[in-house]
Amino acid sequence: MQILNKAALTYLASSSPVGVPKYDPKDISPGFLHIGVGNFYRGHLGYYLNELFNQEPEEKHSWGVVGAGVTNGSYSKRKETLEKQDMLYTVVARDGEGSNARVVGSLLELLPFDAKFGPIKEKLLDPEIKICSTCITEGGYYICPASGCLDQTSGNIQHDIAHPDEPMTVIGIIVQALRKRRDAGTDPFTVLCCDNIPHNGDCTKQVVCDLARLQDEDLAKWIEENVSFPNSMVDRIVPGTGPKEIEYVKSEYKLEDADPVFCEPFTQYVIEDNFVNGQRPAIEKVGVQFVPDVTPYELAKLRVLNGGHASLCYPAALLGIEYVHEAMEHPVIGPFLDTLERTEICPGVPELPETTAEAYWETIQKRFENPTINDRIDRNCQNGSDRQPKFIIPAIDKAIEDDIHIDGLALVSAMWCRFCQGVDEAGNEIPPSDHEWDRLQAAALKAKKDPSAWLKLKDIYGDHGDDERFANAFATALKNVNEKGVEAAMKAYIALHDKEFSKENDMAMAN
Repeated sequence: MQILNKAALTYLASSSPVGVPKYDPKDISPGFLHIGVGNFYRGHLGYYLNELFNQEPEEKHSWGVVGAGVTNGSYSKRKETLEKQDMLYTVVARDGEGSNARVVGSLLELLPFDAKFGPIKEKLLDPEIKICSTCITEGGYYICPASGCLDQTSGNIQHDIAHPDEPMTVIGIIVQALRKRRDAGTDPFTVLCCDNIPHNGDCTKQVVCDLARLQDEDLAKWIEENVSFPNSMVDRIVPGTGPKEIEYVKSEYKLEDADPVFCEPFTQYVIEDNFVNGQRPAIEKVGVQFVPDVTPYELAKLRVLNGGHASLCYPAALLGIEYVHEAMEHPVIGPFLDTLERTEICPGVPELPETTAEAYWETIQKRFENPTINDRIDRNCQNGSDRQPKFIIPAIDKAIEDDIHIDGLALVSAMWCRFCQGVDEAGNEIPPSDHEWDRLQAAALKAKKDPSAWLKLKDIYGDHGDDERFANAFATALKNVNEKGVEAAMKAYIALHDKEFSKENDMAMAN
């Protein structure tokens, strides 16, 4: 059994199927400061940079990664673990046909956690840092769902407005660093958002400039004119790591890695080619797509893949299902999601450059069915108040606009509402899973008698509660879910659309 560290690389290269860096990790120089060093970053951007350094060793002198965290706990534990492994970790890509493992060495260091973010603030002033990338979840950007602008009602944002040199948010940290780089005559860095947010670069620019404007109008104008915020679409299912995954690496590869990353073989990264002074790594050489417009890729992924996860997770949780692949195997949830995607979600997705929306869904369907990923349902249920406005509400908007079926999307909202009542269908308590849990639960309980109480969550649903067709569909769906259960409600939806599909086939044959 080899313990993963730099000393083990020579042995692994000669005596193991595990791929190892072809470069010396000690020669890496920083170019990125990445905030939010979770599994998604490690299995995606960190993975691509490692592949680039293997193929183009000179790139490691400009584009190594310094990692940082803004919350303690799991970050400090990861820092301690990876320091013992010389910042190396294993990425295992696995599906039903086998697995492939490689050691990633693109991470240079993890900054120490500091409640006042001193190390992050200092590092962002280093001229070597040319890109600040972020993966801090949707809520970390403080975007008001209704307006798309900075949520000025947040206490943390109000603090950052009043105390620009003592920021409490990542947005505030970025604004402070850009101000100091401007004042010092240092070129700004590119801000690369890696989170699943529609138009993620544009949204990040909006909230950064909004905060800067509330502090200093001239600074906001300078940021708008000089700082790049490329839009991007990142796609790879990367679940959390647990004891099973650690043991798998030990048994399959005879390697002791205390913090490996497991993911599916599929990976896609599409980025708008818009960087300060054109400075970026040449990751197009290892499969990343640089394009002038990310929108078609982004909309397809957010609505079909993320919307799919957001649609299946709540009925699965209410029925006690633990993993996504188990939900896909369920005799009702799998067919429900397939019907929903084909009937209400895919018709609202614009034309894709290389494929159709339905063909894209069929690829994702197979990915969801991967039994080796162990993507947890509870992970997908977290922070619905951030995710539903980004993954489901836009699909509702499009269905209303195009006057197509909306009953399935209304049922998704009804099942989320039922989940927020706090008890599953077996009577087990559902632990809080949202930073707005108390407010959501209060609205969900009121909605038992008055469905409109749920749609009055204006920051999530906007004016959808005033749309008669959607409000009626939601009320009907919630009544069915509460009285008959989620399984019966989904069966009714499937049966209705099976009948419609049969009618369409009969008419086509008659013609």
